[in-house]
Amino acid sequence: MLRGLGITNFKCFAELDLRCAPLNLLCGLNGMGKSSVIQALLVLRQSFQSGHLQKGRLVLGGGLVDLGAGADVLFEDAPEEEIGFRLGFVEPTVSWQRSFRYSRTGDQLAPVEAAEGAGEGVPEVLAVFPPYGGRLAHVPAERVGPQKFYPLSKIAAERGEFGERGELAWNLLSERQDEQLLVDDPRRGGAPGRRLADILDHWLQDVSPGAHLGLRSLTDADAVIAGFSFDRPGDVPTRRFRATNVGFGLSYAVPVVLALLSPAGTLCLIENPEAHLHPRGQTKLAELAARAALAGVQVFAETHSDHFLDGVRIAVRNGLITPAEIAVHYFERDGGRTMVSSPEIDPDGRLSHWPNGFFDQHEENLARLLAPRT
Repeated sequence: MLRGLGITNFKCFAELDLRCAPLNLLCGLNGMGKSSVIQALLVLRQSFQSGHLQKGRLVLGGGLVDLGAGADVLFEDAPEEEIGFRLGFVEPTVSWQRSFRYSRTGDQLAPVEAAEGAGEGVPEVLAVFPPYGGRLAHVPAERVGPQKFYPLSKIAAERGEFGERGELAWNLLSERQDEQLLVDDPRRGGAPGRRLADILDHWLQDVSPGAHLGLRSLTDADAVIAGFSFDRPGDVPTRRFRATNVGFGLSYAVPVVLALLSPAGTLCLIENPEAHLHPRGQTKLAELAARAALAGVQVFAETHSDHFLDGVRIAVRNGLITPAEIAVHYFERDGGRTMVSSPEIDPDGRLSHWPNGFFDQHEENLARLLAPRT
């Protein structure tokens, strides 16, 4: 698990040092650099998975993230043409840092000469941990919506892949649906059983009460068909409807919930978990994120939702998770440079300070509505 992330001369960051916790919220207006944090982790992973990072090289273009060439990622006012990353880990309590030499047109950056004894690649002791090895679940902001069918791949499921747009989440669920969570796993909540599919179904109730997900695998066509049925207390369930006839909310929520139900040790990167969801569903997803952190999944959630933030604060107030297990980071611009402030949450769910522009639009709108007409 990461305890710290440092970035130098990468995109909008001249210098960034983030404290990392089991649950991390990346907040701020559009274009402030939140996604760049997630991209930094993804570019390190794809560089390691392709074998280039072991040789000290950074690969900017690949299946996980495509950042273009060096000219697209070097901080505009960088004093030196080097891009650097620093990662600190909880267990083992070691650090890793490397710098890469700028190349304007190349999508592979060569290493800057490493410090004595540092080597060029990733130490063997870290190679099994994310973001390098191990499990990483990435749910992008632009996800596939309702589809008639989704791709089926046993190999992708074994690797735990969610796909470039979350399209493989259904495949992963199809393969893992009968796996059982531990009896004391905090993500079970009020689910009736321990099957992964039943627990996912339980959390979907907070997105759309009475909704139930059903999957059917067509192995001959390498496809998974998804559908939803609905029921009410004391009534019989409806027939199953195609995902394309239900709407975006449930289809967008499935990859998020599944990622938060990943095995312990997973690094979970979720962009806009609140997309297409009612405020109630956004708040409950935040509770699940807190429970995932308690279950040993490290979560980075890039969010624009005050309801998601409130869900985390409520989880703290209810004693589900401690303030020390949460890091809230607010990104804002000062010219071309991104600055980060990190308000802390107290045991009552209150924030230590409220940065200017930090989820304050509701109060501003309310003040306008209550103001006398002129």
